[in-house]
Amino acid sequence: MSVLPSFFAALFALAPLAYPQENLNDRRRTPVVEVVERVKPAVVSITTNVRGQVWPVGLVEAEGPSGTGVVIYEDGLIITNYHVVKDASQIQVRFDASDDEHVYDAVLVSGKPKEDLALLKIEGEEPFHTVTMCESDPILGETAIAIGNAFGHSHTVSTGIVSGLHRNIGTSDGLQFDNLLQTDASINPGNSGGPLLNINGELIGINSAMQNMAENIGFAIPVSHVRKVLFEQLLALSEARAWLGFDVDENTLQVQSVSAGGPAALAGVAVGDRLSALNGHLLTALEGEVRDVYRRVRIAIQPLATVALSVKRGKREEQLELRAWNKVDGMLFEHLGLTLETVHIGHRGGNAYLRVTQVQPDGPAASAGLAVDDVLTTVQRKGGRETWFQRPEDLAGVALRLPAGTELTVEIWRDTDGDGVYFERDVESNYSEHYKGTLSVR
Repeated sequence: MSVLPSFFAALFALAPLAYPQENLNDRRRTPVVEVVERVKPAVVSITTNVRGQVWPVGLVEAEGPSGTGVVIYEDGLIITNYHVVKDASQIQVRFDASDDEHVYDAVLVSGKPKEDLALLKIEGEEPFHTVTMCESDPILGETAIAIGNAFGHSHTVSTGIVSGLHRNIGTSDGLQFDNLLQTDASINPGNSGGPLLNINGELIGINSAMQNMAENIGFAIPVSHVRKVLFEQLLALSEARAWLGFDVDENTLQVQSVSAGGPAALAGVAVGDRLSALNGHLLTALEGEVRDVYRRVRIAIQPLATVALSVKRGKREEQLELRAWNKVDGMLFEHLGLTLETVHIGHRGGNAYLRVTQVQPDGPAASAGLAVDDVLTTVQRKGGRETWFQRPEDLAGVALRLPAGTELTVEIWRDTDGDGVYFERDVESNYSEHYKGTLSVR
């Protein structure tokens, strides 16, 4: 009888001993797997709701676009594509359930339509995982890894290479993008706003577009441009949606000005104070880092939020608290010395007008004789035409663009007799409660 079968049987029986299971698993843990394990906890799936008019029902809320985002700061700042969230009435983000089962409500902090980039903010009890932005230029042919909410399948991973550089494309929305990265890693609807990573797990781009009728041709905004838009536009204080009523030197964080009657003044903030903490975030790092931290915390503050301040005043540390206003109120208060709201006057809902809700003492509106509850009918710049404003933001936008010292003539209705009627609807020539004044934009 031959000994060969017995020999091979013994050899195969010993084979598993030559490759222990832990070694086999080590072989499966490729660099791509390590990148996914490290970065996945920083990637979110984004879902939105949008509001729209549906006849004959009226205003309804429906499911909107979905996409992907990636956390870039541990306090919950997320970058994504603007087109994913631009019309959203509600934004929710989810991490992979194996990392975090919570559903987070997100707010749109700032957005740049032409760049197709937006910044979202979520709140959590613990610091969030983040992705590192690559500092070097992408390499043609290097490994590219995409993680995204492809067709609603959250945290889908695809791999490929950087298959092209400096691509210029247009989108169906009429946007034109220059200098994009091209990749053959699968980019599908829902991947928008997600990360494109290199083999080190660093962010090299934000996935943004795919080539229709093509296979494995996707595009990403390179991280160098993402970083530029982030620091120069998305985190610019001019993008803040809340108004606090004071300005600081961004390098020293010393208060330069305080608007009388504004939220900071009411809280006791004074010129010369130096911010040492904002909403629990210490502002005591190196100069450049202080500026960056201050911008991130400041721009995330939402209108009507309670804001905690720590300020150094001489040798004392003062703890103050204020309530943020919305930006439109702040712009009107700064430039015209009042705040406004939309009201409807007349039959069957009437027409929309602006009613004064607050007047700054000694401000332009007060100097013109305006008072709370006055209703603005028209506003006219010298030499210009009379304009009827229906929304506070429209007048605020005009005031922001006008040079300081520009004179505006405002016509108002005032309920002087207290009967709740600003003018006689049946006798339109009766203007006994009609007044006119001139204020100077500052």
